[in-house]
Amino acid sequence: MKYLNTTVFSLAVAGMSLLSGNMNAQFLGGHRLKSDEDGPKGQFMVYGSLDYSKVTTPSNSSSSVSSAPLGVGYFINNNDLIGVNYAYSQNSVNHNVVYKQNETGIWYSPSVMLGKYFVLIGQVDAHYVWGQQQAAAADAIQNFNGFRLRAYPLIGILLGGGWALKFKFAELSMLQTKTKEEGWTKSYVAGISGSTFGVGISKNLDFRKKSRNDN
Repeated sequence: MKYLNTTVFSLAVAGMSLLSGNMNAQFLGGHRLKSDEDGPKGQFMVYGSLDYSKVTTPSNSSSSVSSAPLGVGYFINNNDLIGVNYAYSQNSVNHNVVYKQNETGIWYSPSVMLGKYFVLIGQVDAHYVWGQQQAAAADAIQNFNGFRLRAYPLIGILLGGGWALKFKFAELSMLQTKTKEEGWTKSYVAGISGSTFGVGISKNLDFRKKSRNDN
């Protein structure tokens, strides 16, 4: 029950954050597309990004690989998407993997147009998490699992042809994982920093059959 209450509270905070973002966009002159306007309703969207970094010193080296995340969504109307996604991260030290994490789950994303080429987007993720990490007290690998709840805003730039660049600039998230040896571990992220900034790309795909009137 304790973890359920925490989950419900976090989802409520995330929902209020997205609602606040949409209200602020209205004050900035943003608008949501009407159902009878030309828009992406009924289309699919794929998105994601891949990151790699490596640091080498005279004594050791470390590297990290991550996807943040890779997903597919469906436009239930001209402004809102629902979908599934998957993310992976791995850290290595001296070519030995010390941490790797998988997460997958569902997401919801509302949006507000800011002019013709810009869009303010909110996204909420609910993920199941699993992976392996090096134990702190011994040179061994532990299995862990848990869940992550995350909400964040993005600015999108429409490039044409269904392509868009997405810039994430803040995050509110909670990650809870557990191992048999150590029990539950919690971590939180809130605010704007280098770790909450990210860039991705998306592509809208239209599989609907076009009528002759559309040609």
